[in-house]
Amino acid sequence: MMNKTTLQIRHSFFAILLTLSVLLLNSGVLLAHGGEDHGDAKPKTAASTAGIVSHSSRIGDLEILIKHPILKPDTSSSARLFITKYATNEPADGVTSGIEVEAANGSVTQVAVEKTDTAGTYQLKMPALPEGTYTMRVGITYTGETDTVTFPGVAVAHETALATSGLSWLRTTLIFLTGLIVLSLFAGLMYFVWRSADDGEIRSETVSA
Repeated sequence: MMNKTTLQIRHSFFAILLTLSVLLLNSGVLLAHGGEDHGDAKPKTAASTAGIVSHSSRIGDLEILIKHPILKPDTSSSARLFITKYATNEPADGVTSGIEVEAANGSVTQVAVEKTDTAGTYQLKMPALPEGTYTMRVGITYTGETDTVTFPGVAVAHETALATSGLSWLRTTLIFLTGLIVLSLFAGLMYFVWRSADDGEIRSETVSA
């Protein structure tokens, strides 16, 4: 039978390991969503390493996706809007859409939307905007119903500012990975202590015998 000290070590090991695991998993969820834990139907924004920014959300039975390059001040650019059926991921036709961006001072600029020959795909003309942070609104009319989704925090910035933002994301990721390494080392240490306690107990029982 295990002595009292061995039981205490094992209970402490499992309690600490469980606590650290929960904390790291929760922080991983937050990092994956830019600091907020959203459901599938909530607006999401993500940037790829290729410099493409994606905005996605569900509106009723539809799912929308906007892709555009990183927006630079006073520079117009092209973008794409994809509208699909949420349940089947098929392109949705017969949809009317309108897009606008609102500056922090309340001024609103319309985004030109042009339907392409591909069902559910639209060409966008992003306007030249001053440096700042904007809110993008996408209005969708489908089967007689109209709804709007809002994407806040759309950045228009010079490459230096964008690089700083990228470094901040990298720093956060490195901190998370460091936490995982620390957890692994701690688990290894506790396992060594656990085995040592078992070996000590076996030797004790052998001497007693």
